[in-house]
Amino acid sequence: GNNQKFVRIVSDGNGGAIMCWADEREGQNFYRIYAQRIDRDGFVRWAENGVAISPAFNAQLDPQMVSDDAGGAIIVWSDPRNADLDVFAQRIDSSGNILWKADGVIVATGFAQQTDAKLTGDGQHGAIVTWSAHVSSSQDGHIFAQRIDASGTLSWRQEIMLSNSDQFESAPCITGDGSGGAYVAWAFYNNQEYDVVAQRITAGGAQMWVANGITMSPSIGAQDAPALVADGNGKAFLTYYDWSSGSVPTLQVVVINPDGTKAASLRATSTSGGQAKPGTANIGTGQLGIAWEDGRAAGKTRVYAQIIDNTGKKLWTADGVEVSSRSGDQATPSVVSDGSGGIIVVWEDKTDGVLESNIFAQKISAAGALLWSDTGIALCTAGRMQQNPVAVSDAAGGAILTWEDYRSSFSNPEIYASRILADGSFPTEPAILTLSAASVDFGEVDVGSSSSETITLTNAGGTPMTITSVTSSDPHFSLTTDSSTISAKSSAMARVRFQPTSKDTLSAHIVLESNSIFGPDTVFVSGWGSASAAIKLDYTAMNFGSVKTGGSKSIALNISNPGNDTLVISDISTDHPDFTVAISSRVLAPGSSFLDTVRFSPTDPVAVTGELTLTSNAPTSPTVLPLSGTGLPVVTMTVDLVDISFGDVEVGSHRDTSVLITNTGNDSLHIASFTSGDARFTLETQVAVIAPSESMTFTIRFTPDVAGAHSAVFEVTSNGETSPDTIRVQGTGMEVTAVSAPQVSPGTFMLHRTHPNPFSSATTIRYDLNASTSVRLAVYNALGQRTATLVEEMQQPGLHTVQWTPSGSPPGVYFLVMRAGTQQASIRMVLMP
Repeated sequence: GNNQKFVRIVSDGNGGAIMCWADEREGQNFYRIYAQRIDRDGFVRWAENGVAISPAFNAQLDPQMVSDDAGGAIIVWSDPRNADLDVFAQRIDSSGNILWKADGVIVATGFAQQTDAKLTGDGQHGAIVTWSAHVSSSQDGHIFAQRIDASGTLSWRQEIMLSNSDQFESAPCITGDGSGGAYVAWAFYNNQEYDVVAQRITAGGAQMWVANGITMSPSIGAQDAPALVADGNGKAFLTYYDWSSGSVPTLQVVVINPDGTKAASLRATSTSGGQAKPGTANIGTGQLGIAWEDGRAAGKTRVYAQIIDNTGKKLWTADGVEVSSRSGDQATPSVVSDGSGGIIVVWEDKTDGVLESNIFAQKISAAGALLWSDTGIALCTAGRMQQNPVAVSDAAGGAILTWEDYRSSFSNPEIYASRILADGSFPTEPAILTLSAASVDFGEVDVGSSSSETITLTNAGGTPMTITSVTSSDPHFSLTTDSSTISAKSSAMARVRFQPTSKDTLSAHIVLESNSIFGPDTVFVSGWGSASAAIKLDYTAMNFGSVKTGGSKSIALNISNPGNDTLVISDISTDHPDFTVAISSRVLAPGSSFLDTVRFSPTDPVAVTGELTLTSNAPTSPTVLPLSGTGLPVVTMTVDLVDISFGDVEVGSHRDTSVLITNTGNDSLHIASFTSGDARFTLETQVAVIAPSESMTFTIRFTPDVAGAHSAVFEVTSNGETSPDTIRVQGTGMEVTAVSAPQVSPGTFMLHRTHPNPFSSATTIRYDLNASTSVRLAVYNALGQRTATLVEEMQQPGLHTVQWTPSGSPPGVYFLVMRAGTQQASIRMVLMP
């Protein structure tokens, strides 16, 4: 109802646009500012009829808007809620949410009337705002500025006065300087006429040029109606009216350097008839696109356009390009870049009459050629008037525009929008996917089975729809379609399937990705599986037979789940330590199996029985498997010396040495015989039975009967696994030459092997001396450090025995070093943990 006027437009950063306007729907002369977002496909995205920017309303007028560079917008307006006009601001995000104080942030207040607010982005999701403030009338106004940050907080300690002359200033305009600051220009009355003045301010609020700004217009005649556009490279384009030639204004363009000097100053056209209401836009780095109402044709108002670079060079014909050959008046042009160095111009065309004005558009190439028909393209020819169009780029070479539309009533203008594509065509209705069912409940389905439901997919749009992917959040649910492409206004069938693999209540969402405008689309699915697990073994009992004690035997046990639910085996164990399993728990899907290893490792030579128990979620749990096996006795023996040298022994005498035999098995060791093939070497100890883990010392004697070297092999026959075991012996018989009775002579110097070796607690060391001598017996570690001294004294000839019991020595390799007089010998020993 009533009026919707003063529409403004900015890009939403995603190919669409955000519009704002002053709205009189709540009562005549009571205006509020509303905003709406329209996407690239022509769908309004916020609340129907727009979002109110502030709940307060009275006469909120003259909205101005800039993108916040985050998909939303910042809007300023003049508001009389506090008795006089103040400047308020609000930020709205891409979803239509109000981001600052609900009733707006007040930017400028006080006794003066704050009007004509303009703003530019600060590059940080905030804005710099400028306005005119006057006490009683426009004849005492001055120009001010303030910055507001992304959170709605005023950034400068106080507003900045850009002009404080004793005259008055009005009509401010602003654009960014590319460094977080801004260029500001205004009309300054100098007691006789207006001049155009400009100033540059930093992001921190400092004025960079001389106080009260730099005059940008000639000193002769009046100049006013300034407008600014950034060139994208730190400079700014300034346009204004020049009245010095009389009552008809000419359109002037000035290129302003960052230091306030002019890079160029020129007329938009040298033709007569006047120029007015320019539409301007930055269309590329260092380039200004401009279109204006032109009076060069007598009795007609035409729209001309031009591109000017930041050196002041006109890129098209000197006096501009006429945008349309239509016969009627053309007015209020708006300009956007076409993304290829050219421009798109939209305007109000009055060929059908002042009260039947329409909206037209033209695309002009970078070379100045009309790319659409000579007349341009009609964007709206609805009844009555359409006027004051404004446009933004659609980021695809086309434009989105909005205007005030009187088609419903001359007393009730409304806000309409349209889009024109880069080729001059209108967008077709996008693909729109609708589902015959947005949810499917499968109820109960047996595990291992499946259930399907059919739904209809309809493309209600005007272009083909392509389904690019179908993704389910749970693999138990799936969706397949008859076709991945659905023509406009057509349908296809889809099957939704539920295949439970466990007894669970399940739900999921299936997402269909496509080019549908409202996609992605979702089908919600649910159901539950009915199932029971089972367990099966490939043995009913396991008999390992006879296994030597200390050894082991393994059997592979196949365990399977023939049920239709997940089998959870929480424990697999035995009740006897001689039986062990490799895997103690497992989860099995229906129909799957695995091999577990059951091992029998007897520790005693006896028959052993036990049970393997499997605890699971199967109804038959626990599952018990009988186990049996017999341990066989093991008899093994070790001999500490297998090579014995008796050295030189006088004929007719003898020398003895000892051999230690240990039963390392788990059954009695029965030594049946212990004999050599040479009678000179004899066993002096009676053979016996040695219990498990016990040892026995046997004495072997060498009695030479003739001089010379002798050797033999003792063969030890027993019930041990290595029987017969052998001991090699040697010695030399020496002739007796003494008159007196022969004496037993000591043997040669010899360091025998230690026993046991390797060892864990103690080892026995034996050595022969052939003379009375000083003896030093010491132990060294692998680093050559002495760790123990076992003997250090004079000793008599003969066989000597020493035991080393390490205390605190770490496991590892050690060396036993013996020095007897000038003779030396060594043995390697291994200390086990």
